[in-house]
Amino acid sequence: MGEAPKCRVLVIMGSGETSPTMVTVHKALAARLGPGSHSAVLLDTPYAFQENAADISARSQAYFARSVGLQVAVVTDADLRLQESPAAAAGLAAIRASDWVFIGPGSPSYALNRWRGGPVAGALRDRIAAGVGVTVIASAAAAAMGVVAVPVYEIYKVGAEPHWLDGLDLLSVLGLKVAVIPHYDNAEGGTHDTRFCYLGER
Repeated sequence: MGEAPKCRVLVIMGSGETSPTMVTVHKALAARLGPGSHSAVLLDTPYAFQENAADISARSQAYFARSVGLQVAVVTDADLRLQESPAAAAGLAAIRASDWVFIGPGSPSYALNRWRGGPVAGALRDRIAAGVGVTVIASAAAAAMGVVAVPVYEIYKVGAEPHWLDGLDLLSVLGLKVAVIPHYDNAEGGTHDTRFCYLGER
């Protein structure tokens, strides 16, 4: 049997990235990697400030193992200096070289504060430019990946005026100068309309 061709896939998702309805999508993406075992990592930075960060990581690992068949390692603090995080260098190498990388929920502005102008943004940009494996960027991380980013929580939940933050600009290596707004049609409000998150319309 011949070796599977090198996979080159960049996926941008909105919310619900680890919901039961997305299993089929994730399985299809993992199948693009071909047969056998594959290296897979999850970056926890967008939600690392939350008290339940370890639980989010564990649930995500269980989801991808059970539903997709991927054994996912968590990369944390790859943006820190070596003396602050001895595992940072290995984390950056994993971002660049793993067959599958996933980044998802949390706060776009927190992720930007940690990553902007630093080694993680550089590693992600290099990965996208090289077309390595499957890269899935969802939810808060997706909002941070464009040339500018919407600080959605600060606007929607704190009452800040709508404004842009400088984004990671990960897509410029593909010739795209875009802003990514993955939750424009969010329906999580239940009893109230959250489709626009007060971005120009209530």
